[in-house]
Amino acid sequence: FADEDPNNGENTNIIIEDCEFGFCHSALTCGSESIHNKNILFRNITVKDAVRILWLKMRPDTPQHYEYITVDNVNGNSHSLLYIKPWTQFFDLKGRPDVPISYSDHITLKNMNVNCDIWYDMRITENDSLSDFHFENLKIDSENADFDPSIIDGLSMENVVVNGKKLD
Repeated sequence: FADEDPNNGENTNIIIEDCEFGFCHSALTCGSESIHNKNILFRNITVKDAVRILWLKMRPDTPQHYEYITVDNVNGNSHSLLYIKPWTQFFDLKGRPDVPISYSDHITLKNMNVNCDIWYDMRITENDSLSDFHFENLKIDSENADFDPSIIDGLSMENVVVNGKKLD
């Protein structure tokens, strides 16, 4: 019931720029108590040995909305570039009769040169909605180049190259 807690609110209008990240679990994380993250700009970033660059935690017992997040001009290496999966570490509906829907929309990744193990590290459930993602000017070298665009409604790509192959 994080969405009903009067002490919990939105995280909006955030700029994170000109940073260098060494080992970290994630350079930018949205979750797990977050109910609404909006207008986040993460730019001019160098990562070295990050586990994830962008992590959107989709917690099935907490309705979440992550929107208008832009990751721009990121260079370096990580295990995962974009990580979106159900986060169930503390899952407890606490008597809630429904499983709330969580949304991630208007997410932009652009101007990135990244070496990673898994670039598109995503799995969602019927309670997660991903829409209006835009990938632009991405040069990615990845051990796992698997890519399933079907889980995002409204994915657009421009000049996305993974392991030397342009994706359409």
